[in-house]
Amino acid sequence: MKVLPFQPVIAQQAGQGPPLQPLPHPELPDPALVTSGPEWWVYASAGGLVVILLGLVIWLLMRPARTSPPPMKKPYAAAMNRLRDILAKASQQPPARTAADVSETLRIYFHDRYRIPAPFRTTNELFVNGGIPAASPRLQRYAPLAELWDQLAFAPVPADPQQAAELVQKAISHLEEDRS
Repeated sequence: MKVLPFQPVIAQQAGQGPPLQPLPHPELPDPALVTSGPEWWVYASAGGLVVILLGLVIWLLMRPARTSPPPMKKPYAAAMNRLRDILAKASQQPPARTAADVSETLRIYFHDRYRIPAPFRTTNELFVNGGIPAASPRLQRYAPLAELWDQLAFAPVPADPQQAAELVQKAISHLEEDRS
């Protein structure tokens, strides 16, 4: 068999060479491998994440509180309560004041319920003399109702508290009819 020139090196590695020498300082621990630290972009991304989270927390603490929507108007209930109050006071106040209160209550109800600017306008002003634009035909269907309300809202001033109470009763009955 032919011997190759690198065979003695292999023989030493296999344990056939001279014995291994002890380390000069056996009390020292084995050396640890030094690993490189994280890259710069790891620190940058961690810092960015911290800044974003801090900004989110500050924004959540400083933002204005949610406002609740305003309570929905209940025109029928408000008008009915007002008319009942007027009926209770009808005997104690002048009949002209009772008639004015009924008129005001009915106009406000008409405005809140049908979104027609009725509080200070008569039916002629609203439906005949061009108060409502011609482009709003849906409002024209309320013209007969407006006539009825005009009879109540612009009724002659009652002469005595009994006639004022009858006017309020008539307004309450028409309000109940309008509800259905």
